[in-house]
Amino acid sequence: MAAPCRILVLELCVVLGILLNVYTMHIESQIGKIPGYQPACDVGWASCSKVFTSPWAHILRHWGLVEQGSLFDLSLPQLAIPYFLLLMSYPVARRKSSYAPSLFLGVGVCSIAFNIYLACILKFVLKEFCIICASTYVINGTCFACIVLDFMASRRRDTGKKIA
Repeated sequence: MAAPCRILVLELCVVLGILLNVYTMHIESQIGKIPGYQPACDVGWASCSKVFTSPWAHILRHWGLVEQGSLFDLSLPQLAIPYFLLLMSYPVARRKSSYAPSLFLGVGVCSIAFNIYLACILKFVLKEFCIICASTYVINGTCFACIVLDFMASRRRDTGKKIA
């Protein structure tokens, strides 16, 4: 049986999310190496470089959970890639376990809450707009929508099985 469209869209967004975060890590690396480096995402009305060099770019350090330079002093894209890799496993997980849709829905809710937190930091604290950040929010929101749709479909299937 072919995968539902929502699963294909999810996997497409996962690949886009990984690629976007790899590009973000490249930008962070260039900003650190080349003085005055201006990435393509820095345009007159938006600056991703200001966001990527802010204290929130290394959120675990900013929250005081890790020391600067430690193994776990990871940037946001370094934290996002494992998240997207986890989402990549969803099609297999949903076939193997009836609990997978609920588990991934919980992960998705946490992810959306974290994106809202980051968007508020971006808007109200840093007072910047970041094209890459906004793109990541859209990708993550689309992934979440696909998981919600699949969760609802799985509940309908389960309800139908119980009635029959």
